[in-house]
Amino acid sequence: MIKKLLLICILFLSVHIIIHKAEAFTPPNTYYPLDVIEGAGLYKTSLPNDNQAYLQIIDLRKIQIDQIIGEIDDMGIKQGKYYQNKADDYSPYFQNKPFENIWNEYNLLYGKKAFSLINCAFFEEYKSSTQLAFPIKLNGQIITAGSSPYGPSRQAINDYYKNIKLKALVWNHKSAYITDYEPESGYPLNKKSVKNALVTYKYSDHPAKVLGKNLANKYHVIGTLNKDGLPGNELIIILTVNQATLDEAAELLRKIGIKGDIITIDGGSSTLITNPHTGALIVPQPVNIKSNPFASNLPHYLGFRQKGNSKEKAKIFISQPVNNIPIKANIPYLILWRDNLVGQIQIELKSESKQAQVIAAKTTNDGIYKWTPKQPILSGSMIQVVSLEQPNIFAKLELK
Repeated sequence: MIKKLLLICILFLSVHIIIHKAEAFTPPNTYYPLDVIEGAGLYKTSLPNDNQAYLQIIDLRKIQIDQIIGEIDDMGIKQGKYYQNKADDYSPYFQNKPFENIWNEYNLLYGKKAFSLINCAFFEEYKSSTQLAFPIKLNGQIITAGSSPYGPSRQAINDYYKNIKLKALVWNHKSAYITDYEPESGYPLNKKSVKNALVTYKYSDHPAKVLGKNLANKYHVIGTLNKDGLPGNELIIILTVNQATLDEAAELLRKIGIKGDIITIDGGSSTLITNPHTGALIVPQPVNIKSNPFASNLPHYLGFRQKGNSKEKAKIFISQPVNNIPIKANIPYLILWRDNLVGQIQIELKSESKQAQVIAAKTTNDGIYKWTPKQPILSGSMIQVVSLEQPNIFAKLELK
């Protein structure tokens, strides 16, 4: 019995040492710490010609990743290219939103738990709203099947991309992985166990490298890393350069220890990193703001924050899209919101002429609900998301 207890103690101590070592993981000493909290670190290193690279180490056991999406102007029915499930072949137009507004909301919701914000998905147009390039899964829902002309479809704008192999970044509350994406089946996004995932390019397949002569620019590159010795890569490593090639950026990740696939997300003039202690390090910078007034607004962000209940005042946010929102009968529509609430929510439809209709009497408070109305929704109606535990906390979205 004593030997058994001793063995258990040794095993427990070993696991504790492994976990402690993982939490203490830091990059080489050429990276200067800008902000380090439990579960996340932001570092800076110098590159040739007075350029910089920023490194974020995200431990999924302690850090929550939020996908923050602009509200929908149009569902883009039957416009999806890369997720051909019969019910999910749409490619919605998501509202482009200024990063300042998103960051302010994020801080209001999570306060000191907010760590950083970056831009994410490739998108199609610098207008008030835009389609996203490739599929995304948000809290268990496919929100877009993508619509990029630079992807594996017969209508690809360039022959190189007709047979390209896209990559998927998948994560949960404790680990992440990068794998091949299969448009025919939707794998791995078609798996019920996959709740959050985004589809994008392997860094070497980015159009800027393949077609754009691999010029130096702003880029994000991402890999995953296992440092605790347990199954699964518990760390997501994000490196952002302000003036380098994709090859140079990927090589920096390799030197840190990334051995598997390296992906890239949207970069160039859309590149963003902001943090509460450093402020905005790189911000979206349109080439010509006068002729392109929406170029600094983006439709999809990733927010990183410490796990645990927010100590901020309870709030729900739904921002009004710029354009009209056509809600048709028997057509799916995605209701999106952001909040810091605990407990379930109710979703209602209100109009001046009729009593409120309950869309969902009780549903998971995960920021997304797919609704298929049985009849057209009149202009002037309003969608209302209400906390069941605190009915005085709600948000409204007017259907113009």
